[in-house]
Amino acid sequence: MNKTHYEILGVASDAPLKSIRAAYHQNLLRTHPDKAGPSIASASASTSASTQHASITELQEAYSILGDEEKRKAYDEELKSAFKKQGFNITGAGLDFYTLSEFQESEALDTGEYEWSKDCPRCASHRSIVLSESDLERGTPDDSGGYQIVAPCSACSLWITVLYEEEIDEDDDDM
Repeated sequence: MNKTHYEILGVASDAPLKSIRAAYHQNLLRTHPDKAGPSIASASASTSASTQHASITELQEAYSILGDEEKRKAYDEELKSAFKKQGFNITGAGLDFYTLSEFQESEALDTGEYEWSKDCPRCASHRSIVLSESDLERGTPDDSGGYQIVAPCSACSLWITVLYEEEIDEDDDDM
């Protein structure tokens, strides 16, 4: 996989513009053959000019995107979308987050209880993440008035966090 612009510059994805600018200048000085110190210049003399040029070009491209607020916002969305396509829905909490609406609802024939299933976003195993009504009853309240539960894939080692809201029965409204 190619390096992200953040990795090329060596900054965090939430780095402020000032840090991005400083990292860009440091990397340019480190990479540029006329500006590099003697130990770096001798080491870079053994590498081809095209490798040095590509590195400088990568730095310039990374900075042109991350140094512009609009381009950076669009780039971050592209990264997020690419990660989701690879099965990662990264939020920084350590586990991928999904909502119950992303699951297929069905009635279990053996128990008569409703269950929700999802194909694993990592291994693509069919219906390998399954939640039952009783699983949802054991969910933990979250900060937004809903609930969350951690669920494993039965085919690989992936665990995800599922967010959901309590459904209010229409019969309860009549009371």
